[in-house]
Amino acid sequence: MITATLPLPSPAKLIHPPPTAATALPRQSLSPPPAKFHTSPDFEPLKALLIRQANMCHINQALATIDLMAQHHLTPDLTTYSVLLKSCIRSRNLRLGQLVHSKLIESETPLDAVVLNSLITLYSKCNDWVTAKSIFEGMDEKKYLVSWSAMISCFAHNGMESQSVATFADMLRFGECPNEFCFAAVIQACCRSDYARTGLVIFGFVMKTGYFESDLCVGCALIDLFAKGRGDLGSAKKVFDEMPERNSVTWTLMITRFAQLGCPEDAIDLFVEMACGNLSNCKVGEQVYNHAVKLGLASDSCVGNSLISMYARCGSIEDARKAFEILFEKNLVSYNTIVDCYAKNLDSDKAFELINQIGDTGIAVDAFTFASLLSGAASVGAVGKGEEIHGRLLKSGFESNKCTSNALISMYSRCGNIEAALKVFSEMKDRNVISWTSMITGFAKHGFAERALEMFSQMLKAGIKPNEVTYIAVLSACSHVGLISEGWKHFNLMYKEHGISPRMEHYACMVDLLGRSGFLEKAVDFINSMPFTADTLVWRTLLGACRVHGSTELGKHAAKKILEQEPNDPAAYVLLSNLYASTGKWEDSVEIRKSMKRRNLIKEAGCSWIEAENRVHKFHVGDTSHRQAREIFEELDQLVSKIKEIGYVPDTDFFLHDVEEEQKEKYLFQHSEKIAVAFGLISTSKPKPIRIFKNMRVCGDCHSAMKFISTATGREIVVRDSNRFHHFKDGSCSCNDYW
Repeated sequence: MITATLPLPSPAKLIHPPPTAATALPRQSLSPPPAKFHTSPDFEPLKALLIRQANMCHINQALATIDLMAQHHLTPDLTTYSVLLKSCIRSRNLRLGQLVHSKLIESETPLDAVVLNSLITLYSKCNDWVTAKSIFEGMDEKKYLVSWSAMISCFAHNGMESQSVATFADMLRFGECPNEFCFAAVIQACCRSDYARTGLVIFGFVMKTGYFESDLCVGCALIDLFAKGRGDLGSAKKVFDEMPERNSVTWTLMITRFAQLGCPEDAIDLFVEMACGNLSNCKVGEQVYNHAVKLGLASDSCVGNSLISMYARCGSIEDARKAFEILFEKNLVSYNTIVDCYAKNLDSDKAFELINQIGDTGIAVDAFTFASLLSGAASVGAVGKGEEIHGRLLKSGFESNKCTSNALISMYSRCGNIEAALKVFSEMKDRNVISWTSMITGFAKHGFAERALEMFSQMLKAGIKPNEVTYIAVLSACSHVGLISEGWKHFNLMYKEHGISPRMEHYACMVDLLGRSGFLEKAVDFINSMPFTADTLVWRTLLGACRVHGSTELGKHAAKKILEQEPNDPAAYVLLSNLYASTGKWEDSVEIRKSMKRRNLIKEAGCSWIEAENRVHKFHVGDTSHRQAREIFEELDQLVSKIKEIGYVPDTDFFLHDVEEEQKEKYLFQHSEKIAVAFGLISTSKPKPIRIFKNMRVCGDCHSAMKFISTATGREIVVRDSNRFHHFKDGSCSCNDYW
């Protein structure tokens, strides 16, 4: 990758003119307003109405509601005004935004950073940079990252490249570290030829922060920096090739730049590559490929590699291998594509066989090859295979590569060995935001909230700015152990301290935190106060909490919201059916199941798997298909007898079918995770933990049984379910029975 060490332009050349008296606005304070609690019974319904009107972009009605509130001497709070402004931003409605702004001024309420930044964003996106700049310069000396980002973006989008670069330089002098939005905006400003050298400096800065690896917008801006700013298509293509992820915007941008800069053949090659490689429809992909054959492009390695990728996306591994074998000239991309295909389809033996082939051709494997293999091992929890890959990459000299080190952290933590992940992290000499976030995510998933939050604190002290994914990990850590006040603190600070606007996933984390803790009504109020319409992720999170706490009415409401958006979502039907069954409403539960049958909706089958002797062994409920089935069930029978002797009592409330009690108990003993642990006991040596993976939430009875099994056998058992890890040892679980 290209590097640059050129200095930023002299600050003296970048000073922007002072605002005129006509455009300057009064200085606004960033200190929060004094808390005021409205006791009038009319306030809350009116506030809820205001927020609904704002979310639906009915700003005129919202302003009428504000006037109605004024008649009753009620004043909307800043949260409500912020929602109104965001609606104006979404609709790019400057006139109504100005009316909201005037209402704010009339209210004489001290404005906080959230509202001021919303005003800056509103005016900048509506091309009124003069007012945006006046508000920005009228803020207190402490300007938040989101404020700088909004102004850099404002100047860039309004064709004021020098002002954008100047503001970026000012931000650095004030000690703020840029985020992905700042980088994307200022790089776009540097696409002008006279700022191309400055763009190279910023490019080097980006590569050190890790935003290139994690943000598509930054990647697109870098492509344009080289293609538009310098006319260097080779470097632009190199940036494109090294992007870990691409979408239709990225492909279209690269194709457009090739066409604009006089390389139509390269543009066509890329188009065919995009069409084939990004399709998961084999028939359409084959039609595109046949068209490429007619154009005489079939022998092109890009087209061949895309065909392999297309078959891999369709799950047609044999066709992908055939496409690979008929390639006249195979390159590293060809090998990486087929290796990634095998790794994702859990065929690591063939993936390793291909790596050996690469060595015979003289082509050196790269970091992507190992990252693909590690991702495949992590997806099924094959820690043995992951350790083998780790050994190979060490021999290949990739131990200091950030990409492979981050993949190792993810692999070990997802395979249940969090201490091995921490060892890799500790030995890294150069960490980026992905490294820290992977480690925080690992601790969160394992239920070690204190360690996750301590790691987050260390990250901030190291000067690494968190991103959206980091905050999902932090909020998840809080929700897994019920740290409500800590969760609220981080949720509020993510915007104020780091300029990160909460996304749907962050709201889902907060709903999970409130719901797990039993505050279901507060969770519903929180959903209703969201600045955008809650999606199925949020409502499914609430429905799961209703299942845990037996709240049928709220569960029905959540299920209704899910099915309004996704009427054929089987998970919603299953959760609602289980909720009815858990509260003894068998007729309602049966009716839900019948409704699923009428719609031809199929419930995902629960299964558990375990790695032994470098092979993954999969089990379903009552599974007798394994070649060692007799030994497994003999071990299971002995195990049940042992744990009953030391106090285990089957909890048949977790068998959600209306049958006799004795039959319920029999079925409980045949749950897939119990079969997997019995297999683990007869197939793994005692010092090693038994690591089990399950595609669904572990049931309460199995959770209880695992604690007794860990006591009876003296073995540590690690279970990864769909939500988190459980570490069972000496009769207790790391989740403290809170999950």
